[in-house]
Amino acid sequence: MARRDQGRTRGSARPAIPGPAGRGEGKVRWAAACADASGRFWDEPGWEGAGRSAHLVRLPREEELVRLPTSSVLHYLPGRTPLGWPVRRTGQGSPQGLRGTLAVAVQLPSGWTRTLLPAWQREPGAPDLPFFGYTAAFFRQGELWCAAVQTEDNPRWNPELYATRDLPRRIRALRRKHPANRLLGQLEVCAREYGCYNAQNVFYGRWEGAAPVSPSCNACCQGCISSQPEEAPPSPQMRLAFVPTLEEIVEVGLEHLNHPEALYSFGQGCEGEPLLQAPLLARAIRALRERTPKGTLHLNTNGSLPQAAREVIQAGLDSMRISLNSAISDHYRAYYQPRTYDFEDVLETIRIARGHGVWVSLNLLMVPGVNDAQDEVEALIRLLNDLDVNMVQMRNLNMDPDLFFQGIPASQAPILGVPEMLRRLRAGAPRTRLGSHNPAVRS
Repeated sequence: MARRDQGRTRGSARPAIPGPAGRGEGKVRWAAACADASGRFWDEPGWEGAGRSAHLVRLPREEELVRLPTSSVLHYLPGRTPLGWPVRRTGQGSPQGLRGTLAVAVQLPSGWTRTLLPAWQREPGAPDLPFFGYTAAFFRQGELWCAAVQTEDNPRWNPELYATRDLPRRIRALRRKHPANRLLGQLEVCAREYGCYNAQNVFYGRWEGAAPVSPSCNACCQGCISSQPEEAPPSPQMRLAFVPTLEEIVEVGLEHLNHPEALYSFGQGCEGEPLLQAPLLARAIRALRERTPKGTLHLNTNGSLPQAAREVIQAGLDSMRISLNSAISDHYRAYYQPRTYDFEDVLETIRIARGHGVWVSLNLLMVPGVNDAQDEVEALIRLLNDLDVNMVQMRNLNMDPDLFFQGIPASQAPILGVPEMLRRLRAGAPRTRLGSHNPAVRS
């Protein structure tokens, strides 16, 4: 699969698409987006594009679409034919494949939540897709649009601020200052090879900085980005292979917390579950707070171990983000496949954290047609209100949709759509903030 930055290519060499009888008659609202294996993208004005919500292929709604956000990335999808309707039969009957072309997907920048998946017909022998958040793309009057809504406008997550020309110099400077620190070695790999913003922030000296601590995990998440079975698509990141020492964690933390509005953030994409290292985390937090009152000490976790969470919280943790794909226990288990805990343990961790005044966010893994089902939305609103959750962070689940739906049961409840889901969350849980990023809760 190839990727291409925002833009499109049209030309006479593009594949010929069989048009419907009377092509040109009627009006296409959202033209199908097509590609070829050389990375060219174009619109087919005789075809109305389709999007996907769970297993349902349908026309997009106006409120589900936006002009392609700056810094979006386009993908063409090998072995997948885009679906749509000839203009004179828009929305009538089953969608048809645009033969001779490849489906197109958008990878959204941070702060944007997708509303529809790309709709495709998978061809025999098509490879599974890498771990990206695939979003439906369309054209309108020659301009690229995509299925998304903005859930947070945070300038600190602007891609132009990352991987800048001075990043290598900053990495060298901090590594020279602490040459034996293995945690900084891991963060260099994450910053250079994986493009991790939080790892880069450690070297830039700003905002949320990463502190991975755990090479092991107690869940088998379908979309884990650091560990996958051999038969699955390869993980985009290599998992941390060691447990850093107390001195290594504190050394990096004191460097980072010295900057304004800093978060020192345990639990990153390159590691397993940090609560499995709770005694080490608790000692590190106490040691940091003995040296400085500055900055937010934060934990990203699956929330699986309530008593371990209590130990870390009592050491002085300021905020916690708990990953969740569903507020319905059976749906949660189907994705996370927990080994030594259950959904009730996650809820208990939230109770403990809020009881100690810790800011709690949910990292909600979003898939259109799943999280926006009516039963899911109602269950989530109950959870937010019952547990007094401070924030929901909308996160596009990075996974091939076909693989995801092999293990996740489809909801039998009505699908509300993502915009309506957001409206109901705001109305039903007004104390809970909606966004996409961890806030600094201590100056």
